[in-house]
Amino acid sequence: MSGSAAPPSYSERNPLPELEAHSELPAYTGRSPPTLRRQSSESPKEFTYELTRKSKAWATLTLQADDRLSKTIPTFVEGSNIAGTVKLQLPEDGDAIQTVTVSLRGLIISGANSGEQFTFLDMTSTLWSQAMGNPNDPPSDSTPEKYTKKLYGEFTWPYSIPIPKETTVPAGPRDEMQVFRLPQTFLERHTRASIQYEILLRIGRNKLRTDHKLTATFGYIPMTRPPAPSMLRQLAYQENSLLMGPHIDPDGWHDLPNVKISGKIFNNRSVDVDCTLSLAKPLSYTRGSVIPLVLRLETKDLQALDLLAVPKVIAVRLRRTVKYNVNGERTVDTFGWKDEVEHSQLAVWWPSLEAAEDSSLCTRTVNGELHLKIDMKPTSAMAHFRVEYTLVLFPFDAIAFESADTEPLALQSVEITTAYAPGPRPRTYAPPGYDISPADVPEQHYRPSARFL
Repeated sequence: MSGSAAPPSYSERNPLPELEAHSELPAYTGRSPPTLRRQSSESPKEFTYELTRKSKAWATLTLQADDRLSKTIPTFVEGSNIAGTVKLQLPEDGDAIQTVTVSLRGLIISGANSGEQFTFLDMTSTLWSQAMGNPNDPPSDSTPEKYTKKLYGEFTWPYSIPIPKETTVPAGPRDEMQVFRLPQTFLERHTRASIQYEILLRIGRNKLRTDHKLTATFGYIPMTRPPAPSMLRQLAYQENSLLMGPHIDPDGWHDLPNVKISGKIFNNRSVDVDCTLSLAKPLSYTRGSVIPLVLRLETKDLQALDLLAVPKVIAVRLRRTVKYNVNGERTVDTFGWKDEVEHSQLAVWWPSLEAAEDSSLCTRTVNGELHLKIDMKPTSAMAHFRVEYTLVLFPFDAIAFESADTEPLALQSVEITTAYAPGPRPRTYAPPGYDISPADVPEQHYRPSARFL
């Protein structure tokens, strides 16, 4: 891709660019708010949860979270600690409490039954137990005497639990122990399975009495980032110049296998067109940025080229597949997956300047990019839960062209991450007026027939 006009920076679309330079992670929500560094210097936002007795709070759990991410629930980034306090206000006649613990839990939930809930993270911090002695006494190096009396009055315990980056759980048909990175919180209306995180305050009592529990949910965002792009692409981003195409920067592009487009034009002449779709390497992209694309068509039928090289007839979208196990037993014979599939809006395309300089009359080249929404769930895998992405090239839908293809022409697995690669940020190169929203997408592309799923 060549030319003299400098493309705009992708970050220029952020209404708060002054905060963009200090961020490592795209925002958690679909808006374009300030983004978050691993360790924030901002004042934390406090969330409070209570157990009440006769309309009066007697057990209070507080969480401290970053205000910029925690709009409705406390939200934490990989590398953070879950921190806060537990406060008890007990009656004067005392309360027979044996333990006070705070637990950090992560769950895959695919139904209401116990077999449809899988705990992949369970970390417990004991704030107090009878074995620790009298909670009113100052800490001592000597072994404390077990405290068996009732507690009364007011007690406050701070807590801080580091969120691990990974966890080891049984997975697969044979429940082999495997290591997984913690996935992002996932809770969507039309998807049965969800990833949920919670902090649980448990006030333990003896076997004859029921423990009191207080549960608060929180959001979690992993820090995943793609490898650095090719040197020529980094240079283009840094100098605000146009990207070099696959012929000039072969290290920067992944060419999908050539596919043959077959069909009829004007309902009377059969044509075959060679098509090659190229994606920017590495095949890992940060949400909120773009996937650069190049499409090359080749045939001796110039009329077919002119019909198919029109940007509006090229249908490339990102397919998201959510996979989860619907059988809680997960045995070898009954291990089964359920897929939830949805597609993004179309990629945008424009004529390549390289094509204008190509001496061959039998080829057409168009440049494109697929804009990734900032609130996309990243690629993830946890036990029997997956979020996967595939770039899909659908059959062309051109006027006067009847395609013989009924299945997608090309598929390529890609990864969606939450943080940017080292080096300069990606930029958008779509000319003004080429932006597209779901409302602009033709119905047959935005809601493909079942044969494309």
